[in-house]
Amino acid sequence: MGKIKRKAKSLQSCSKKKKLNRDGSVAKGDEEDLGEKELNSVQNFSHLNVDEVKNGDDEVNLCGIPLSLTCKDAGAGAGVTFVLEKASLTLANIGKRYQILNSNEHAGYLRKKKMDPYKYRPDIVHEALNDIMNSRLSKGGRLKAVYIRTEDGVLIKVEPYAKIPSDLESFCSMMAELLQTLSIKAKGNRKKLLRVVANPVTKYLPPSSPKIGLSFSSEKAVELREHVSGINRDEDVVFVVGVMAHGKIECDYIEDLVSVSPFHLSAAMCLRIILIAMERKWSIL
Repeated sequence: MGKIKRKAKSLQSCSKKKKLNRDGSVAKGDEEDLGEKELNSVQNFSHLNVDEVKNGDDEVNLCGIPLSLTCKDAGAGAGVTFVLEKASLTLANIGKRYQILNSNEHAGYLRKKKMDPYKYRPDIVHEALNDIMNSRLSKGGRLKAVYIRTEDGVLIKVEPYAKIPSDLESFCSMMAELLQTLSIKAKGNRKKLLRVVANPVTKYLPPSSPKIGLSFSSEKAVELREHVSGINRDEDVVFVVGVMAHGKIECDYIEDLVSVSPFHLSAAMCLRIILIAMERKWSIL
């Protein structure tokens, strides 16, 4: 007999959700539903309190978010850490639930609130993250971690063994869940997949690794494959890429800001150039 496919209705938490106070901290005990004044308001998560999640007490088992079964151990040998800056992951209470604002789905709401719809593009970070996690670099065990910093300054760590939903709706549901509960665990073995961590990102980066940023505005034009060939094969590398619709990255921790094309490239295209260069460097075929 053939297998019956069941369509997942939504990515709902398997454990009770924790709510956030107005200052972003986790509320204690059961709280009443938000009042009318808080409905349809954009939630600011730039001051999330992550002290509660450092010891793994506030982590959530999210149904339907499995581990990536093909990823090798990322602990052995040199690898790459990615920092995705200025991600559009703004959480808003629309109707009866929190949602990640999306210019396609919430254009009317954004205009009503006098907010520019073109700035709310979670699809950019979704595509970028999928390109990284599904790359040969990741499957070959060379991906150390991915850090996402949102426009509001919230820092998210994505483990290399996480499997990201392929469709945008499920991805936005997952990120909305993450920003409310501060962390997500895999179904089954309870490994950490994503979690909100304290800033700054520099304290999680390999201290002696070169930190390379990609920007069209840089006057230093390079052919990336040649540029990374001078890096020691046993040395970790950090790449910083902006995942916003418009603008440029301005991070004081970037040591080497380069341009890889005379044309404006999408974040996904920049990441593909990086991935190919590093896969060739480490002979990952």
